[in-house]
Amino acid sequence: MKYIIRAVKYFFYFLILFAVLLIILALLGMTEGGVQNLFVSGYKSIGQILLMFAAVSAIYPLFGFMKKDCYVEGEYSEIRDSLVKCMKNRRYEFEKEDDEKICFRLRSKVNRVSRMLEDRVTFTRQLGGFRVEGLRKDVVRVVQGVEYYFRHPDSEE
Repeated sequence: MKYIIRAVKYFFYFLILFAVLLIILALLGMTEGGVQNLFVSGYKSIGQILLMFAAVSAIYPLFGFMKKDCYVEGEYSEIRDSLVKCMKNRRYEFEKEDDEKICFRLRSKVNRVSRMLEDRVTFTRQLGGFRVEGLRKDVVRVVQGVEYYFRHPDSEE
């Protein structure tokens, strides 16, 4: 279900970006006439563009989100506070916690909106560390940062 919601979000995101781009072009006077003159196939092109957006939106969540293992030694109760401190240093705030699963969100509202409110990074405890889930670019950075933080606790990030 989460996958479908993400795909629909991205479809509307692409649609809004496309509409804003067309409006900017029209306001700058870079386009003449209506849709018939703007696109080679006129209104038929709109349908083709929507199909392309739907295809990209359907595929993007496969590549845009990931799960990655983060290796951190210690008991959950011992490392939890350090994890929260590390994530706070990385501009994330604590959101919620269930058993040994802890979620963080970006503190910046602008960054949240730019990621279409898909800014959550979830740490699920597993043997040898955590399984981290979220946006691919965020997960890669967070995992590298957390592993470095726990290997070098004396250094400041």
